[in-house]
Amino acid sequence: MATGPEGEPRATRIVAVVRDLFFAARIGATLRPLGYRVDVVHAAPALWAATREGAPALVIVDLAHKAIDPPKLIAALKGEPATRSLPILAFGSHLDHAARDAAKAAGADRVVANSKLTEDLPSLVERYARVE
Repeated sequence: MATGPEGEPRATRIVAVVRDLFFAARIGATLRPLGYRVDVVHAAPALWAATREGAPALVIVDLAHKAIDPPKLIAALKGEPATRSLPILAFGSHLDHAARDAAKAAGADRVVANSKLTEDLPSLVERYARVE
């Protein structure tokens, strides 16, 4: 976790673009006690607004959220100079190889199955999140 000007702990912000309320709640419940601030968004415009507030340490993308076209969104984030360096952790069904392959091809830094996200979220965030 990053520290503020007085050396006090400051929450590191993570933006999660998720469709499923279960995963949104699970991500928040897992990461908040570890000192992360989790902003959950459900649409691409909200994600772009969240990145303009200041670069998050990590973007988590739900590959099952078909309304946002996850590979297209990932490619757009990686294609913009202001968001190109944002680490992106994508997750989806272990059976949906096409979605996982598309996310990797679009530039996701890591793509995991739903079960892996649930089991290893703290270590995945520790590994991929940018901390100032």
